[in-house]
Amino acid sequence: MQETCLFQNPKSKSRETDCMKGLLVLNGGEAFSSKTKQLDHNWLQFIRQTHRPRLVVVPVAVIDNPRRVADQVMRYFNHLGTFAEYAMLVDSLSANTPSECEILDQVDAVVLTDGSPVDMVERLHGTRTEAALHRTRERKAALVAVGASAMALGAVYWFGGVWEPGLAVMPHLAVIPHHQIVRMRLSPEKLMAGLPEDVMLAGIDDMTAAICYPDGTVQVKGQGQVTVYRSSETQESFRAGQTFELSI
Repeated sequence: MQETCLFQNPKSKSRETDCMKGLLVLNGGEAFSSKTKQLDHNWLQFIRQTHRPRLVVVPVAVIDNPRRVADQVMRYFNHLGTFAEYAMLVDSLSANTPSECEILDQVDAVVLTDGSPVDMVERLHGTRTEAALHRTRERKAALVAVGASAMALGAVYWFGGVWEPGLAVMPHLAVIPHHQIVRMRLSPEKLMAGLPEDVMLAGIDDMTAAICYPDGTVQVKGQGQVTVYRSSETQESFRAGQTFELSI
């Protein structure tokens, strides 16, 4: 049987390229509100195709009351025309229990909420859930990460003034969420100090997403901008509708 894609990027060169990997959506923060419905509608169109997409919300980065957060996000996506549910993968035990995390390999999209990157990395490191997140794009599904979750998926994440090892779902990328605030407090020289040479740094504003297509093209959606740190002296900023290329 011929393999089919969950979506096709109209900007890509061929359908064969599209079938290489799924969609990656990195949101800078302040997500899942009336102000971000159009942003989420945009990436949902790529997995909708002929069926109502199935989506699971994972609140593993949430510090307080993860079930309440997961329920709110689930309801938000149900209102956007998906079959949404949530999985309470909130600690190392649940994240490593086959019956709890098997849903991650069965849905069209996995959504990771905001919270603490430290807690998320500690809870998922070495678990079946971590392995499933690495498989998500390989099986042509969408992986959506907001704020702290986007940080945790990177090769490294910024914490306490240093770069700590992340889950490396994106082995060549590090993400700074809430970037419109961070850039007023931390200089490029400070942020890039200690960053591994083969890792690119991207800052993403609140209510803004970098939608990463299979061919390496990244499109910006939302109200803010995405800033790519080429070096401590050179940064490039992109606004809604603009595209650029990024190795993740």
